[in-house]
Amino acid sequence: MSERKNAVLAALQALAIRHSWLETEIWHSIAVEALAGIAPAQYIVATAFEELDNLRQAREWFELSAAQAYAPALAKLASYSAALSHGVPFQSSFSAQ
Repeated sequence: MSERKNAVLAALQALAIRHSWLETEIWHSIAVEALAGIAPAQYIVATAFEELDNLRQAREWFELSAAQAYAPALAKLASYSAALSHGVPFQSSFSAQ
């Protein structure tokens, strides 16, 4: 298994543990879709990394999603850039439903 896939699975698994509503089958499906290049799944992976305070990985996955013109990822990158230009720490907007 690739290092990238392991990182994605670990981030989503950690998110699933924090939020009991995210079942194993769901996070595994999200990982497969994200690694296959599906923009909404890439956005979810980015959000998982963001919540785990891995902003380098989060930004990478937001950029992958945004490259496909996925609006939420474009908005997140815009807010990320604005926060950095003002010296404000980037905050996650992820919340459990």
